[in-house]
Amino acid sequence: MPLIWRKKPYEPKAVLRRKRNITPGIETRTLILKKIRHKAKTASEIAKDLDMSYTRVLQQLLSMKKEGIVDKTIEKPYKWSLTGLGQQVLA
Repeated sequence: MPLIWRKKPYEPKAVLRRKRNITPGIETRTLILKKIRHKAKTASEIAKDLDMSYTRVLQQLLSMKKEGIVDKTIEKPYKWSLTGLGQQVLA
């Protein structure tokens, strides 16, 4: 029986247009987007939930902010949320 390789399900918005997309970055952005899909969270909350460094999470959030995929609140503590822009999931 032949082996069937399955691609990992990435969030479509995790693939950026202006930046080189490598697998670790896409995987990290996918996990971050899943965390903020329904509720805005701070970068430190996301880092704690995903057991990642704050710097790693913040770097990816800033990359997605440049693309217009996420945005943060004006007042501190900054909470990150989706903007509605970017590629959409086809159902």
